[in-house]
Amino acid sequence: MDTLNQTAPAMKVQFSLGAKLVSIISVLMIVSLGGMTIIATMMINKDVQITAEDTNFSINRRTALSADYRIKGVYDDALLLLNHLTALNRVNLLEQKKDQAVDYFYQQNQEIGAIGVSHTIRQGASESEMFVNRYFMVANRLTASRIEAFLETQVEAISLAREGRVFLLNVSPFFEMELLELLFPWKNGDIDTTVMVFFSIDSLKETFSDRVNRSFIINESGDLLIDPESELVRAGVNLRNQAFIKQILEGTGQSLQTAYLDETGNRNFVAYQRLSLGNAFVVTVIPAKTVFQGIVATTWRNVFVSLGVLLGSIFCILLFARRSLRKPLKALTQAAGMIEEGTYQIDKTVTFAARKDEIGILATSFISMSRGLISFEKFTNKTLTNLARSGKLVLGGAERKATMFFSDIRGFTAISEKLQAHEIVEFLNEYMERMVACVRASGGIVDKFIGDAVMAHWGAVESSGSPQQDALHCVKSALMMRASLMAFNQGRGGDKKPVIKIGCGVNSGNLVAGQIGSDERLEYTVIGDTVSFADRTETFNKPFGTEILISENTWKLCGEYLITEEMPQVTEKGKKVRMFAVVNVADPDEAEDILRCLDGMPKNIPKITRRCVGPEGPQTLAEVRSLLGIATPDLSKVNTDEEEKKYTISTEPQK
Repeated sequence: MDTLNQTAPAMKVQFSLGAKLVSIISVLMIVSLGGMTIIATMMINKDVQITAEDTNFSINRRTALSADYRIKGVYDDALLLLNHLTALNRVNLLEQKKDQAVDYFYQQNQEIGAIGVSHTIRQGASESEMFVNRYFMVANRLTASRIEAFLETQVEAISLAREGRVFLLNVSPFFEMELLELLFPWKNGDIDTTVMVFFSIDSLKETFSDRVNRSFIINESGDLLIDPESELVRAGVNLRNQAFIKQILEGTGQSLQTAYLDETGNRNFVAYQRLSLGNAFVVTVIPAKTVFQGIVATTWRNVFVSLGVLLGSIFCILLFARRSLRKPLKALTQAAGMIEEGTYQIDKTVTFAARKDEIGILATSFISMSRGLISFEKFTNKTLTNLARSGKLVLGGAERKATMFFSDIRGFTAISEKLQAHEIVEFLNEYMERMVACVRASGGIVDKFIGDAVMAHWGAVESSGSPQQDALHCVKSALMMRASLMAFNQGRGGDKKPVIKIGCGVNSGNLVAGQIGSDERLEYTVIGDTVSFADRTETFNKPFGTEILISENTWKLCGEYLITEEMPQVTEKGKKVRMFAVVNVADPDEAEDILRCLDGMPKNIPKITRRCVGPEGPQTLAEVRSLLGIATPDLSKVNTDEEEKKYTISTEPQK
């Protein structure tokens, strides 16, 4: 049997509370930890840069002092030898002592390869003399003739040095070894002389490290004189075209510290110191990435630690949200969905009302609200409430083709006079519970209770499919009431538990369904002639000796599925209307449907059920009267135009 089934649309959570908490905490942690890391890195970067620049400048000064000391030593040693030879010459011992003095000198200064002098003798002609270190020459496979051949290429430099210039030159490419030449002026009496000193840089090179801070020496031409990479010196590399070298060579200061970008775009810190001889410079460079390498590593460690803290926080938040928020809120959401669908019994769903936090208070409120709704639902029409909640109930008035049902307890006034108030309520509640169950099982809607009467309708709010189906369901509901009432009457009898008999009236037709009332109180109901005549049809059960009466309108819709007997016609608005007493259903399938519904109802007695409806039930009106204990009336004496009289009003004055 078709029944009304309202299902609220499922609502999906787009952003869960756990996701929102994770997002908020993540943003806060990223902003806070990221901001702290950035600020700390900037401050540390500044301090490290200052420290690195100071360290770089200190290394440059130490290296320059070492180089200056060594080159100045070569200068002084060369002058010492020359002055000694001059002194020997003055006492006429030069020829005798020269070789001995030179050998002794070179034994003390093994890194000096040769010392030469060049002076002008007349008309621009020059004369040179070379004092070579034969031990140095043999060890490095050099010859005096090779040095002399080199000097022939240095005429201009020698001439400028004789005029007062000091040069420090890289002669490594010519001799295929790391060798420097120092040229400086020397006054030998009245003769202007150029001194040429060839010396090795092996001992000096030890102070030029390339581990972190790279130091090297360049001369005024930009030639690389000393560098940790020997290949560059031997190749005679010139650095003049580099921007920071140009700045050094064009500057006039003794020292400078600055930063520059190399050709690859990397930042470097550079410091330089001018040497006292040869107009040369000691330059010390350290890449910025080397300076900040430790900070970068620390920053990344901080980032990884922050990520670890963030992931740990997210895990804790998700765990907390799952246990303390997600599960309770999910249960509350399910409970809200159940309430939205019309199921108010949520105690088993909301199991955490004992919590002392906001969730517990909310759960307690939910349970209290559900219990209130359970109580309130009994005062309202559940089906209409569900339809209104799901948006299927059209507001305002609407014309429908529906079937109306009225039932009334026979002799209720006399019955109630013999019962206490609470007994009346108790017996009515038990009776109404059975009647309402039959209406709902057939897809009908109980409109209201009028004392002991039940008013219901089929198709006024939502149709079962067609007016014919609505009419048939209504009649089947009345047959279910017959069976349920017989089960109810089992064991009853006497003033306190009287046997109950009812009359049911059914009529089909057009009516108006809608809300009637005021702003403070509204009621969804049905009005119209169809409703009125259904009520009047019910009143004819008593004079006709019937239990279920249907009008001609209803019979035309579903009479083919029923076993009926026609009763006397009644007058409705001046028109004769046929009436039919319902005995049973004629269709076995419909009978099985009724029996199946009755079997699912509480307090059902199957044996009695099958006696009331279906193949084992009555097949004639006489059998219905016999089954229900209804006396057979004299229909010829029934006035079908007379209204039912429930009260007698006396017009005689009281004595």
